[in-house]
Amino acid sequence: MSEPQQLTLKVQFRDGFRFESFYVAPQAENIEVFGILQNLSSIKVESQQLMLWGESQAGKTHLLQACCAKEAASHSHSVVSYIPLKEVASFGIEILNGLSFSRLIVLDDIDFVIGDKEWETSLFNLINHCRASGQQLLMSSTQNPRQLNCLLPDLASRLIWGGSYLIRALNDEDKPKALQARAEQRGFKLTDRVIDYIYRRYPRDIESLMTLLDKLDKESLRQKAVITIPFVREVLKSLD
Repeated sequence: MSEPQQLTLKVQFRDGFRFESFYVAPQAENIEVFGILQNLSSIKVESQQLMLWGESQAGKTHLLQACCAKEAASHSHSVVSYIPLKEVASFGIEILNGLSFSRLIVLDDIDFVIGDKEWETSLFNLINHCRASGQQLLMSSTQNPRQLNCLLPDLASRLIWGGSYLIRALNDEDKPKALQARAEQRGFKLTDRVIDYIYRRYPRDIESLMTLLDKLDKESLRQKAVITIPFVREVLKSLD
């Protein structure tokens, strides 16, 4: 029987979602999993299946895409499959077809399809196949995998076959450090006064802050301007 064809999906990777751009908060859990993911290809048995879980915007997608980028860069002939289920589940379970040639399979937001028996059966079969074939499987969930309300008890047990790691979101003390680290990586600086100005006038969730950082970077390059409070004020006005 011929290998079923995988659907071709236009999945966009976020610019800058790499290990070097991920700010590792000082919590021990984040430091541990960051090290494991960075060395994923050299840790065979223990990391064949891993689950990242934690609240929205904790950085799970960033880390998963960083794993994909590193795998693709380290093995030029390696096939990597990244499937953001929240975005593509509407295409149906056929999107899980044709993954046999993927060295690394990444399923983001699996909890989005938990509770659907057809999807759960497909996940169950995929996990079994990866286990038998030696393919690496990374998954993410907003909930602890041990607390997911699976319809299939056998799937519930397989979701915890490998390591399970909580990714802790950045707190308000860590976010300025993350912004400054990302800015320095991109070749400019954000002063404490500029960050304080942004904090008092802009949403503080990390996704919004990083999106604003990208905008500031592009506008400063376009205008050949230093990022000061007046400059930030004008950029924020343009976003209203």
